[in-house]
Amino acid sequence: MSSGFADLTVQAHQLVSEGDLTGAQQLLADALSDADPRPGNASPELAEAAGLQARLLVALGEPHSARGWAAFAYAAATRLFGRSDERTVTAAATLAAVLHRVGSDARAARLYSDVIIELTARDGPESQRVLAAHADLATVEYARGQCEVARDRLTDAWELHREVYGDGHPSGIKMLAKLGAMERDCGRYADAHEHLALAEDLCREHLAVDDPLAVQVAGLARAAADPDHVCPAPEPPARPTPVVPAARVPPTAEGPPDLPPYTPPALDDPVETPLYHPPGRVTDPAHVPTPRTPPEADGDVYDDYPWPPDEPAEQPWRPGEDALPPTVVGLADDDPAGVRRVSPPPEPPSRYLPVHVPRPPVAPRRERPWLPLAVLGVVVALLLGTIAVIAGVSGFDGDDPTAPSGAASSRPPASPRPSASAQPAASPGTPPGRFTLTDRRDSIVLSWTYPPGAEGPVVVAGGRAGQPQRTFETLPAGSADYIAYGLDRTTDYCFTVALVWSTDTVARTGPTCTKRRR
Repeated sequence: MSSGFADLTVQAHQLVSEGDLTGAQQLLADALSDADPRPGNASPELAEAAGLQARLLVALGEPHSARGWAAFAYAAATRLFGRSDERTVTAAATLAAVLHRVGSDARAARLYSDVIIELTARDGPESQRVLAAHADLATVEYARGQCEVARDRLTDAWELHREVYGDGHPSGIKMLAKLGAMERDCGRYADAHEHLALAEDLCREHLAVDDPLAVQVAGLARAAADPDHVCPAPEPPARPTPVVPAARVPPTAEGPPDLPPYTPPALDDPVETPLYHPPGRVTDPAHVPTPRTPPEADGDVYDDYPWPPDEPAEQPWRPGEDALPPTVVGLADDDPAGVRRVSPPPEPPSRYLPVHVPRPPVAPRRERPWLPLAVLGVVVALLLGTIAVIAGVSGFDGDDPTAPSGAASSRPPASPRPSASAQPAASPGTPPGRFTLTDRRDSIVLSWTYPPGAEGPVVVAGGRAGQPQRTFETLPAGSADYIAYGLDRTTDYCFTVALVWSTDTVARTGPTCTKRRR
């Protein structure tokens, strides 16, 4: 049966190359009708035939019929070859495309993210397959209503594709046209017109007039915006909390305000909070609740509020920035006579009145006029002693007075000390040192020290924890850091850095892994 499916798959590929998609789909449908529907029992030939059948049904406009075969092929390939195999990645991309066409965009987005991770580890972040997968993921995000995220992702993918592969590549033109259509549906008509016009110009410059992509771009440029598309409205900013205006400052002639008489508490009444905190004395940060401020609200009233990310650093409307109401700030440069600004208290107001505690005056520090003279005398004595020691050593190290006149000194000349900044060359086979890993979830930063005296390139390898590692990038000699992008935020990865000393000598560091699941 395995060889039969292999022959049928070859015949189906021949029919596809001849343009007979319907014949190829019917050939595989007849053979797959009697196959075991359990992916755990599938052979590699059966998994390949099921994946081809799913792609044919999608091309013929039957995504709902293709969903079962696409899921079967992905499950069978994962069991047979593992998640990192080329055949499994192809089956995952096919299933993601099918799920997007049937409206299951959340599952499609997760599958496209897995495809991007595996292709990036295999081909690098600038490969055409990785950039095409980013464009497909942007389409799914756009369908889910994540318009800004989708436009940013597609813009980055097109700009990188244009930089690496040039303006005339068909994949880049397709990304540009898709970006213009998204912007037009979102109401960004100026950007949409610019990008669609550029896509048409690139088609006329690099493609034939009857090229299918050129025809598709021309039709897309002349189409109207999708009337059913609605971008999610941003949340309006919260209204600022009103601030109490500045209080009146009484003149000096009025004297201090009259305070009510103080009545000490009874001895049998427990007092949990001190009545008065003298300045400079360290006390426990006791909390005094008031009817206006609940105990759990101190200090974090506005910490969890989702402030808009694109606001400037200085936000005069944000609560807590100024003691005056926002509508009054900026109307008067100087405060009126008898009025001053009152900054908000750092702690909630206490319901206890402050009690005056008399303090004895602090005695002024006595000045010591003799102290500078004493210090100066010590410094002079030290200098004179140092000069005497140097003179004595110089006389002792001079020529021997008993030696005959004209005899050369038998003491060897002093050898120069090596410079402290010069580092000795590392021996061949020394691996990179101080290898560290910084996990930023969306990216992982690797850093190390390049051994002095080495001249070979650096090879960065990595992969999922518990799986074989693959080469991520080959860096030039002297490189000391690397950033890995496009990784899964919930999966642990391990990395190794190797230094190529020669064709026979490669020194590697020990693997360093993330700890996201702990």
